[in-house]
Amino acid sequence: MNQLSGPRDRLHVLAESDGPRTTGGFPSPPYQSWILRLRPRNAAALLEAVSEEKALREARLLIGDGAVGWAVEVAGLMAAAAPDQAEGPVAASRHTGRQPTAPAGVSVLSRVPDDLRARSAEALALYFLTCLAGYADDDIPEIVGVPVREFTRRNLPVGGTFHSLKSQLDCLVGELFRSCHDVLGPTEAANVTRTLSEALVAKVQHILLTLAEQAENERRGWFGSAAAHHQELVLDILDGADVDAPQAFLRLGYDISRSHLALVVWRDDWETGGTADLAAAATELLRSAGCSALLTVPVGVSSLWAWGSRTRGRPLSLRQLRHGDGPHRQVATSPAVHIAAGLPGEGIEGFRTSHRQARETAGIIHAAGVGAGDRRPPYDYAELELAVLLRSRPDLSTEFVRRELGPLVTDDMSELRATVKCYLDMERSMSAVADRLHIAKSSVAYRIRKAERLLGRPVQEDRLRLHSALLLFDVLGRAALDGPDAGS
Repeated sequence: MNQLSGPRDRLHVLAESDGPRTTGGFPSPPYQSWILRLRPRNAAALLEAVSEEKALREARLLIGDGAVGWAVEVAGLMAAAAPDQAEGPVAASRHTGRQPTAPAGVSVLSRVPDDLRARSAEALALYFLTCLAGYADDDIPEIVGVPVREFTRRNLPVGGTFHSLKSQLDCLVGELFRSCHDVLGPTEAANVTRTLSEALVAKVQHILLTLAEQAENERRGWFGSAAAHHQELVLDILDGADVDAPQAFLRLGYDISRSHLALVVWRDDWETGGTADLAAAATELLRSAGCSALLTVPVGVSSLWAWGSRTRGRPLSLRQLRHGDGPHRQVATSPAVHIAAGLPGEGIEGFRTSHRQARETAGIIHAAGVGAGDRRPPYDYAELELAVLLRSRPDLSTEFVRRELGPLVTDDMSELRATVKCYLDMERSMSAVADRLHIAKSSVAYRIRKAERLLGRPVQEDRLRLHSALLLFDVLGRAALDGPDAGS
């Protein structure tokens, strides 16, 4: 999880008899006191926080639950205000004007992950409030700068990340002034906002200049690294470039003409010093699949792509690993590391296709939320392929699920959905369903009749459509009903 504060413990200020210290360039009390009176519009906003528990606990001690809830609520507005794309046509800067010809390449790298954007915005909002209250210094929370590091390591222009950050800061300052007016009233608020305006401008400039310096330092360190050169060539391959296999072997140390199994590996924690543990997890799985040659390519600060190949024959698929026997047929990963696997593929096209499948698998897991449907890593494309295909148009799939399941989409219908899906999975065998769900056959029959009564038709009518909708709901959970942005 991500910490919002710097390494120094600031809780000692609570014990000071003369009140909080005035740091961070903001005016002295009493102008800060109104911060402690801030409240979110939604009383349950604090429950939506995405920051580390320790950081939230520290902020709550310093400025109170109401102000922290306000920051969490405003952070949601800030994240929504940030543009989806970090930079326009990012391919132009990498390929001298050539646009990518396949979705697996540069275009995949051009989005700030939603969870990263949410955590960064929340850290920024909490940082500003603790500064205003006089408890924070000039140490910008590390998570705020992670998007810059993320895009630098993805070999993408960082100008868009600064535009996104500026949009977030504009939103935050605007909400601060609006809330100041609501809390204090017009006359007192006018005096406070005049006093704060200059300090807020200075703080915004400090943040942008500090992150610009970090970006330049990151760029210097990254572009000369072997990982950056490997990433560049791999993106060319994925974009459909005509790459000579022997030359690629000399640069990558990996033969792209063999059979391949591709993985996408990531962790949920964005505040990280490297991807060594992700590479170790990928290596263990690919070795279990019989791969003798491995290629790992870091992508950002907390994810990587991996491929494995073998001299003779194809690597084992995840399904073969799970259903096989022996020491080389075991599949286990750390709960902190997520792995999505494609299907084994032949040659350079298999290199691309297996990766695209792994990426689509990772995408639907992100859309569903980790752990949805009780799924645990590694995630197998073969198992989720139908859901991936059904979800290729989220706007249409959402309408489809709602239309086909009707009243069965509500939370209290989970038992009926599971029973009907199992009934269709088991070719409408009451005995098989009873054995699978560990219930009596009479209970199965009752649930099926109840579902048919709610649906207004027998479950075998338009069976394929009903079964597909249940499958999609089983994989995505409530995200199956969330519209076109759920799977982006």
